[in-house]
Amino acid sequence: MKKIFIIAFLAIFSILNANNLKIVGPLEIKGLEPNKAGYIFSRLQIGENLITIDEKGELKPALATNWQASKDGLTWTFKIREDVKFHDDTKLDANIVAFNLNRDSILKKSILRYLPIEKIEASEKYELKIKLSSKVNILPAYFVHYSTLILSKNSFDEKKKVTKFIGTGAFEITSMTAPLSIKAKRFAPWWGKTNEVEQITYNAVGKNETRALMIKSGNADIAFSILPISLKSLKKRKDLDIQTVKIFRTRKLKVNAGDEILKDLNVRKAVSYAINRKAIAKAILQNESLAATQMFPPELASWYNKDIEPLNFNIKKAKQLLAKSNWQEKDDGFVYKDSKKLQLELITYPNWPELPIISTAIQNQLKQVGIDLKVSVTNASEVVRRHKDNSLQLALISKNFTLIPNPLGVILQAYGKGGNDWGSMNWENKEMFKNLHSLYENENLALQKNISKILNEELPAIPVTWSSLTVVSSKKIKNLKVDSFEISYNLTDIKFK
Repeated sequence: MKKIFIIAFLAIFSILNANNLKIVGPLEIKGLEPNKAGYIFSRLQIGENLITIDEKGELKPALATNWQASKDGLTWTFKIREDVKFHDDTKLDANIVAFNLNRDSILKKSILRYLPIEKIEASEKYELKIKLSSKVNILPAYFVHYSTLILSKNSFDEKKKVTKFIGTGAFEITSMTAPLSIKAKRFAPWWGKTNEVEQITYNAVGKNETRALMIKSGNADIAFSILPISLKSLKKRKDLDIQTVKIFRTRKLKVNAGDEILKDLNVRKAVSYAINRKAIAKAILQNESLAATQMFPPELASWYNKDIEPLNFNIKKAKQLLAKSNWQEKDDGFVYKDSKKLQLELITYPNWPELPIISTAIQNQLKQVGIDLKVSVTNASEVVRRHKDNSLQLALISKNFTLIPNPLGVILQAYGKGGNDWGSMNWENKEMFKNLHSLYENENLALQKNISKILNEELPAIPVTWSSLTVVSSKKIKNLKVDSFEISYNLTDIKFK
């Protein structure tokens, strides 16, 4: 009798949870402000932008139905979608869009701060105008970025800070425990297509092994960012599907080019030559083709430059370059200048679980050329803090070039004048800045290729590997589309078997 009851209970439980999704990934929820945590609200389709992209990265309408530039290219007009409701039942219009985009945290701290924006205003109830002081050909692409998610007026306090995340997306938040979890339910009045998913639970789990165990045990229906080390056992499971896609993300050493040691280009090049990228890609990522030969992967065809000298592994050259800068090897195997050992510190963070492992591999490889590298695993925020106080030497980071579908936006941020928190440090190149400025106004393939060449020659950052993303999912769901641009989890496309 007891057995029958348990079976009946499980059957009922199964039915009740038939269209609920449990998702696990490495990304923590860093708050409510789109500029800080919009990446998770965008992926979960809780918040929406004016514009989104299709599977090929082409812009397509979201909260804006169309957009166009004036003849002089200095004014852009966006038509705002009508009959869109926020999760608090208030309605979207151009005024609330202008309110969102004019906040200081967006204009002064988000990716928009790099644009020559003079004014953002609602010209009509459903028409937004953005006036620029100079042409920006790729302006619409900026409104795909997660920091420009549009929220209800009721999301903000009197100081325009976000106190509740009330978006327009397919799912509305029912509970949230930052930085670890979000629960959300289907938002019936959503303007988009009907979808089958009724409820979602997202859990941020930093450890790859734990995420793998959760998908194995049924405590997750979808697990993002599973490392190759866990795939061997998962591939044996007939109840799981595995997808691996190339993404437009590069793991690289962020370099302080103003540091006493690293301001010497010979040292930066020696570090680069000492890294055996193929060995790292093969042993840790189990995919040798991910060894980076330049900043941009071949999949970013308009930026990948096949004609430049590739970054490669060459211990002899590394040692020659160090000797050229008067770093001399001593009996302990390390190199010294003026009796001072060549010591560097590298910090990284576990949000991307492969980073600490790769850091240890780099530590061992640099030792072969006499560089004593100290590795510290800390919080990602430490990279930003130490960029700002100029105490950083090296950081192994993982950065996506297509959060704005046109990589120019991220490249301008990272390697434009001044660099940003995740970009160059104390590095300037007039030719680079001139090229980037020209690309703002007009696309030019030759300039884009030249930027790749400059990055390889001057190494303001040292590319290590390109990236792929592995997602494991239960076979009870189908039509899971893994987004190479890392903008959405595409939950509204999911069907249940």
